[in-house]
Order: sequence, then C-alpha cells, then structure tokens
Amino acid sequence: MSIELSKPETATETGSVSVCRGACERLARLIASRSIPTDREESSLRGFSRLSAGNFYLWLVAICHQTSPIGHAPLAGSVNGNRLRGWDYLAAKFEDAVRIDSRLLEPNFWSKTTCSQLQEMFWDAELGDRLTDLEGRADLIRNLGREMVRHKWNNLEELFRLSGGRIASGTPNLLELLSNFRAYSDPVHKKSYFLLGLMRNSGYWTYVDPELLGAPVDYHEVRGHLRVGTVSVNDQELRRKLLSSIPVTGDEDIEIRRAVHDAIMLISDLSGLRNPSQLHYLFWNVFRSCCTRESPHCLVCPADCALPERYVPLAIHADGKRRCPFSDECNSAGRDPKYLEHVFETEYY
Repeated sequence: MSIELSKPETATETGSVSVCRGACERLARLIASRSIPTDREESSLRGFSRLSAGNFYLWLVAICHQTSPIGHAPLAGSVNGNRLRGWDYLAAKFEDAVRIDSRLLEPNFWSKTTCSQLQEMFWDAELGDRLTDLEGRADLIRNLGREMVRHKWNNLEELFRLSGGRIASGTPNLLELLSNFRAYSDPVHKKSYFLLGLMRNSGYWTYVDPELLGAPVDYHEVRGHLRVGTVSVNDQELRRKLLSSIPVTGDEDIEIRRAVHDAIMLISDLSGLRNPSQLHYLFWNVFRSCCTRESPHCLVCPADCALPERYVPLAIHADGKRRCPFSDECNSAGRDPKYLEHVFETEYY
C-alpha cells in the first residue's frame, strides 16, 4: 500500500515539521463562528480545600501519560456506577482513594509510593489492571515526594507563592519551579501547562502573565492536528514513520509537539478566543472521541460516540447531521491513509 500523502500547504517555517497557517486560519474561522464551551474538568473536587486540590492535581498530572498506549487495552473502568476512561477514570479513582485516605496528598507519603499501591488504587472490578508502566509512574511520584521534602515544600501552593503568580516571566517562575520534578521536566511543558490550566480553571489561581499559559499538547492532539493539517510534515522519512508507527527520535518528538503547540497558540490568536487552554479541551475531547487512532468517524458519529454532551452542538452541521466538528476543514476526512500520533516512549505525556 502506498503511504504517500499530498504535499503540505505552505507552512510558516521550514523544518521537518511546521505550522500550516492556511489550515490554522480556516480552523480559526470555524471556531470563531461557534460558541466554544469553557475549559473545565468533569469533577469539581467537592469539599477539597485549595491546598488539597493543588496537591491532588500535582500528583495526578504527574502520573498521567499514555492511558491509551499502542498495543494495550485503554485505561477504563467504572466509578460510582459510571463507565469512565483515560484521564476521567484516573481522576475519579484517585479522588475516591483520597477521600478514604488523606495521606495520599502528603509529599512524605508520595516518596514511599509502590507499584502495588497504584495497582490497587486503579484496579477495576470488571476490567482488572489496565494502568500501564506502574513502576515508571510510581517512580515519578517517589521523585515528586522526595523533591518536595528536599525543598521543604508541603504543598503546590508554596510554589505559587514563591513564583509570585508568574508562569514564565521573572525568576523564579512556575515553569522553573515545576521543572525540579522529573514528571514536569518536559521541554515542551505538557504536564506543567496542564497543571497550571487546572489550577486556573478550578478558580484557585490567577496569573500575573496569563498570556504565557501555553497549550498542553498530548498524543490525541498530535494525531488530530496532523490529520486536520494545521501541522505539516515536510520530511518524507518522518512522514513514513508516522504512517507506519515506527518510533521517532527524541528530537523528532519535541519538534512534532512544539509544532502542534504553536498551531494551537496561532489558532487561539486568529480565532479571537485567545485562550489556548479552552482550545486544548476542545481539541482533546474531539480528537479522543471522534478522531480515534483506529476507528475515526469523520462523516457520521455513531450512537456510542463519547464526545461530552457540552461539545455535541459543535458536531451538528448545517445539514442537521452529527459528525466530527472539524470534518469540513480536515485534510483527512473520509480519506486514507490517515496519520497516527508518533510512537515514542516517554513519561512527559
């Protein structure tokens, strides 16, 4: 089977991967014409204090990477009678565990985290153990705890105070402080941006430099933006790797994710929304629900489409039919082959 794709549109820069301004402009016009839901989590952490919520999210974001890894069943299960998947399942299970044992929010307790603790915490009565890389995740939490203890920090709030509420301006700032933890040392800042967005969206923090809160790019968004065409792959060998699920190098991983980040930031500006976090939630929910790795439904949403209810109005098109909200502007809609997200072993996302 040929794996050639049509040549990418003119991009904003040269390199193996670049932002396609034309595609970003089209998508920005579409977004500007619709009412985009606010960025929020499904769980409100009812009854949690600001300090507890900060440590809750610091811990949870640290372990969250690859909940739908290639070759493995996706993370899923039931919590309080609701079938959940991925991040939603992780958050709900951890919340239940914390309500039973509040020590789970203490840095000293984190430093002693074991694989068996994580396995027990995220085990599902029907589906069993689906959380991958237990040792890797446990090690991230141990490192988180050790670094918190070493710096004599008891909670995430102390980092906010030290930074003066600065994301990336001045010194120290939140990106610098978070980089002390291995889980948050990603040069593209996926987990850091996600954590800072959670704290803002939950109403706990406001920032001195909110314009520097970038988009937290995960593998669903990489896949979706490659397919839509807002990001262009200019290198033939890298294109072959993406289409054939061949692992990429560390430099290629960073280049791909930086291009997707820059595309989201450009769309945020061009659309007038100027809220990359709000766009992240839109893209993340659409791409993980409609633009899945193996079974994307471009032209009609099936009855079991997992798109959250608040985004469903965006999927209803002018002809009254429900399909991917971006299908009219997507380079890949109804066409094969489709890009897959790049394969790269990492704990950054």
